[in-house]
Amino acid sequence: MRLDKFRKLLEEERARALSEIKDLQGMDSGASESQELGELSDYDQHPADSATETFERERDLAIEDNAQVILRETEAALKKVADGTYGTCERCGKMISEARLKAIPYTPYCIECAEWLSRR
Repeated sequence: MRLDKFRKLLEEERARALSEIKDLQGMDSGASESQELGELSDYDQHPADSATETFERERDLAIEDNAQVILRETEAALKKVADGTYGTCERCGKMISEARLKAIPYTPYCIECAEWLSRR
């Protein structure tokens, strides 16, 4: 297995996750809904406008949470590259296929263990 190729993939994934987190955190989440919608007050807001804004905030938080998980998993995988254990399943100890690592370079599990864990 060519670790330099996977190290590059992981570094690209880390940069993407960091950029996404920065972009989402850069949005003014402290602003009130009326400020974000450009309104002077919440009084004449239609309930659907407020619901849309609430949905969008929740969606952004979920995307940020997912990016944080990917960042943690990517950094863990980069540590494994450094210590020579990259590509070994954390559950069963078998080698993870290159095809799986190309698709999800930060995965800690082989496909069989990932499927088993998803059924639990």
